[in-house]
Amino acid sequence: MTAKDCPSLLGFGTTKTFKIPVEHLDFKYIEKCSDVKHLEKILCVLRSGEEGYYPELIEFCEKRLQGLAPQSRALRKDKPAATESSFTAREWEKIDGDIKNWVTEIKKEESKIYFHETETFPAKEENLPPVRGSNSRLHVAKGKYSKSRSAKKNIPRDYAEWDKFDVEKECSKIDEDSKEKTLINNKSHLSKIETRLDTAGLTEKEKDFLATREKEKGNEAFKSGDYEEAVKYYTRSISVLPTAAAYNNRAQAELKLQNWNSAFQDCEKVLELEPGNVKALLRRATTFKHQNKLQDAMEDLHQVLDAEPDNELAKKTLSEVERELKNSAPTSKTHTKGKRMVIQEVENSEDENGKESERKHEDGSRDKRSGSADDLSVLYSNRAACHLKEGNCSGCIEDCNRALELHPFSVKPLLRRAMAYETLEKYQKAYVDYKTVLQIDCGIQIASDSINRITRILMELDGPRWREKLSPIPSVPTSAQLRVWRPPAETPPDQVGDSCSHHQPGSTDDKMFKTLKEEGNQYVKDKNYKDALSKYSECLQINDKECAIYTNRALCYLKLCQFEEAKRDCDQALRIDDGNVKACYRRALAHKGLKDYQNSLNDLNTVLRLDSSIVEAKMELEEVTRFLNVKDQAASLNKEKERRKIEIQEVNEGHEELGRTPEEVCTGCPASEGATSRGPPEYYEKLPITKPNNAYEFGQVMNAVSARKDKEACAHLLAITEPKDLPALLSNKLEGDLFLLLIQSLKSELIGKDPSLVYQHLLYLSKAERFKMMLTLISKGQKEQIEQLFDDLSDTPNKHFTLEDVQALKRQYEL
Repeated sequence: MTAKDCPSLLGFGTTKTFKIPVEHLDFKYIEKCSDVKHLEKILCVLRSGEEGYYPELIEFCEKRLQGLAPQSRALRKDKPAATESSFTAREWEKIDGDIKNWVTEIKKEESKIYFHETETFPAKEENLPPVRGSNSRLHVAKGKYSKSRSAKKNIPRDYAEWDKFDVEKECSKIDEDSKEKTLINNKSHLSKIETRLDTAGLTEKEKDFLATREKEKGNEAFKSGDYEEAVKYYTRSISVLPTAAAYNNRAQAELKLQNWNSAFQDCEKVLELEPGNVKALLRRATTFKHQNKLQDAMEDLHQVLDAEPDNELAKKTLSEVERELKNSAPTSKTHTKGKRMVIQEVENSEDENGKESERKHEDGSRDKRSGSADDLSVLYSNRAACHLKEGNCSGCIEDCNRALELHPFSVKPLLRRAMAYETLEKYQKAYVDYKTVLQIDCGIQIASDSINRITRILMELDGPRWREKLSPIPSVPTSAQLRVWRPPAETPPDQVGDSCSHHQPGSTDDKMFKTLKEEGNQYVKDKNYKDALSKYSECLQINDKECAIYTNRALCYLKLCQFEEAKRDCDQALRIDDGNVKACYRRALAHKGLKDYQNSLNDLNTVLRLDSSIVEAKMELEEVTRFLNVKDQAASLNKEKERRKIEIQEVNEGHEELGRTPEEVCTGCPASEGATSRGPPEYYEKLPITKPNNAYEFGQVMNAVSARKDKEACAHLLAITEPKDLPALLSNKLEGDLFLLLIQSLKSELIGKDPSLVYQHLLYLSKAERFKMMLTLISKGQKEQIEQLFDDLSDTPNKHFTLEDVQALKRQYEL
């Protein structure tokens, strides 16, 4: 039996440091070992003494390491501090003398400074002038300043003053200052974290690795108590690869932040992916408990206890829910027996327009809900206003959350919560609340002004892609909007009874409508536009007066390049709401897709007149204006061209006109001219190419060139562009079609004219951002075209590059 057959009998384990097998701490092994780093680790373990102290083995290991690597850092030894015995008598005498001289010089300098402060100018009493208005003179006292200064230092401190010192108050001030500093730092850090990651071109393994890494970052943030940062990282993980664990963790972080609705939605996602997930059921029960849905909470907790009977947290939560149910039962009984009190808000609203709309909103809801919930919601809203005026923003947010749980989509709690968020510099949450208020009542001026102000702030903080970092804006039910948009005077008297009688089916339709809309929105987020179209169409069958559905469906049509249908939906949305910015902007894109540039220009001007802060509309306006200018130039060129007049003479059958073939004669007839005019327009309309100043202008020109596959225009653009600027101009927009067009233009147009320019462009093209990615995505035929270009370049002699340079560049293109 050899040692390999029974390693468990001969193995002695490993060391704590470096995990080195204990068998390696041996003379024979050290003598045979030639790995310097391994020997350094063995020497470190031996010197530490964790496996015992062996001076001979340490010395042997040092000699072995000295023979292999004399300059090894492990052989360096710390030298003790030098003392008197380390020097000769003469050396020490010199050092000691230098130190003493230095000490005396320092003392002299200190004494000079001291005497300069204390000494007074020599002045006699008879030399001083008398005081104005009297015959008395000043008396100069020597050492005046020194006495006054010493008197200040010698004043003893009364111990009774310490009785007035409040230690807890000072400690709380220090804690508050540190909290404010950490909050500010965290806010600036959170604003830089993007919630979505670009996963284009990644494999499934890479996505899995990236999602796991982001989830672990969220776990670290959660452990450190930074729940908002944890939510950010869990969202990043979900954007890469949605998993039940990421949704579950984000739900827990949302619970810590008391975002009950967000936590509930995440728990729903987990249960869709993994039905019966215990953690998701327990966390959903927690959300139900805080939303006063106690029966639903009990059902989830019973399911948890059926799966895990020993779950202590579930038992504790269930006992709390049962206690709350028992406490709520007698209060409801006594409440029905007592007098009903109507509580009205007397505190003035922050805006005049919001007052009337809120009054209508609350009056309409009192008829449909129980009076106690509405009254409690108003009380919470009033207390939130008091908190806001006192500067207690966190208390205001808590009370507004409670008011909105009892009375969803109430205007005043939403407004006050938005103001509190804005005070705390949580601009993204404030923006969402202000937008929700404007969905309920678009006439509230304070919300409109705040939206414009916060939009500018978010653009400065997060750049032009700030909208991607916003949390989803909740869709307001039609019933909540009707209470504001339709005043009682607009409803005919004969229809009042009908609306009341059909209230119950309408509520089920509203639920179905909301569900279908949310499913459609989710499909849009997943870029599944065809399924989103079907969901939005079903929504319109329930309610065809909802403007947002038309604009959402128009977006899907635009993504599917169905421009006519998109235009039709935008027209319908603008009939319902003629000031809808989204509908106007998307109709402009539809007109652009239909090449109706003039109408697109008109719609974009309307969008910017409604909201001048939309950067996308400004960019589209520049592009459409450029297309119109190109079209006008082409039209003017066609008008300037004069039609050639060719006389057609009759000839006899036997005679032929000298110098002209029958085909040439036929080309002069109007029919043939019309036939050629039906050809593609790019042969007649030449693109005006100018030198681009930035990546945006270069991208616009390349889009126009790519749409027409115009190699000549592309070659002209490359000829007037500096090769070294090419990576910056391409930025991250290098794609397959564009890459192939650049190669074809260099091959067909520039290789014969200027080979050195072609070489420079190929060289700097290889330094573009997505170049390596493009090489992995191009086909075999495209690689052959690139190889042909390099062969032509090799066959063309030039003094600016050699054949070796071409071969080296060819290797960068993986040919």
